[in-house]
Amino acid sequence: MLQHLLQACEEPVEKRGIDSNLWIFRQPDYTKSYVVAADVARGDGQDFSAFHVVEIESMEQVAEYKGKISTKDFGNLCMNVAQEYNNALLVIENSSIGWAAIQQVIDRQYDNLFYTSKDLHYVDVTRQVTNKYRNSDKQMVPGFSMTQKTRPLVIAKLEEYFREKSVIAHSSRLIDELFVFIYNNNKAEAMQGYNDDLVMSFALTLWVRDTALRLRNEGIELTK
Repeated sequence: MLQHLLQACEEPVEKRGIDSNLWIFRQPDYTKSYVVAADVARGDGQDFSAFHVVEIESMEQVAEYKGKISTKDFGNLCMNVAQEYNNALLVIENSSIGWAAIQQVIDRQYDNLFYTSKDLHYVDVTRQVTNKYRNSDKQMVPGFSMTQKTRPLVIAKLEEYFREKSVIAHSSRLIDELFVFIYNNNKAEAMQGYNDDLVMSFALTLWVRDTALRLRNEGIELTK
């Protein structure tokens, strides 16, 4: 299932940042819409902070970051890249350490941050995808909650996209992680000694794009 991925693998056109870990595969196209999805790590442990930028229509990966920086710096980097890619929908996983990155984005008043409904923890057509007018809704939580309920849904979406070959992934780092991403006692995770930060953030990107954005569009059509 993963072999065809190698055909799309290519070197980034640009490597940015202090650590050169922000890989750019395609520059922003101002006629297109993007989603940025991020997985936050402490910055000093085994895990890496990671995010992907994906073009919504073609499902092409256009940029990627994987590195160890502080949560505050990571929040700033996520927002800066989201702004660069046409004010992309910014989705940050809100685990305990994720809040520090999210707070940075909120403090800088980014107006296309993804919110999750408290009651469902996943998509609700009328209230899921945020805009600046809905932020005050008490039932909305900034970021995405990766729980026992949502994790299998997110991984199933990743499997579906790769099975149907309907996503274009350029990064060798991502593909390396995909090859060591296995089922261990019915839980999908990286083999011992490897990381799955890029895989999980990519899976989240696909899930949000396919579920939240699709339902938002359907909701708009129903309203019409």
